[in-house]
Amino acid sequence: MDFDVWIGPVIIAAGIAGVVNVLGWFVTGRRARLANEQRRREKQDDIATALLAEITHYRDALTFFDLDEVWESVANEMAENEDYMPFIPSERNDTIFTAIVGEIHVLPEDVIQPVTRYYNQVFAIDAIIDDLRSTSFRQEPYRTRIAVYTDYMSLKKQAIEDGNSAIKALSAHLSVSGARPALTKDRAR
Repeated sequence: MDFDVWIGPVIIAAGIAGVVNVLGWFVTGRRARLANEQRRREKQDDIATALLAEITHYRDALTFFDLDEVWESVANEMAENEDYMPFIPSERNDTIFTAIVGEIHVLPEDVIQPVTRYYNQVFAIDAIIDDLRSTSFRQEPYRTRIAVYTDYMSLKKQAIEDGNSAIKALSAHLSVSGARPALTKDRAR
C-alpha cells in the first residue's frame, strides 16, 4: 500500500476541517457576544424606560402646585396658630427603583449618577415625612416645626431639579439607543 498517495489529501482535508472548526468557534463566539450585547441593551432600555416613567410622574406631581406658595401658606398658618399641624401624607415614589436596584449597574455611569442622586433625594423626603408625622414633631415648638417643614419643602424643590437631571440623562440614553426620541426641552421642563 502506497501511503504517499492518500496522506497528502488527508492532511489537506484535516487542515481544512481544522480551519473550518476554528472559524466556527470565532463566528459562534461573535454571535454569542452580539446576542449578549443586544440583551444588555434591551435590559438597559427597559430599566431606563421604567425609571423615566417613575421619575417623570413624581416630578410632574411636585410641579403641579407652586411649592413656594404652599410653603408660605402652611408656614403662615403654623406661625399664626401654634397648634396647627399640617397634614403630611406618606409617599411612595421609589417602587420601580427599589424593584430594580440590583440591576442598576447595567445602565451607563452617566445615567446611574443622576438617577441615584434623585432617588437619594426621594429617600430624604421619605425620612423627613416620617419626622413630620411623628409624635415628637407635634411636641416641638412651632418655630422648630416651621423650620422642619421648610426643610421638607426644600427637599421637594431639590427633587424637582434632581428629577430633571435624571430625566435628561435617561432620555439621552434612550434616544441614543434608539428606544425613543429624546425629550424636547419643553417636555423635559
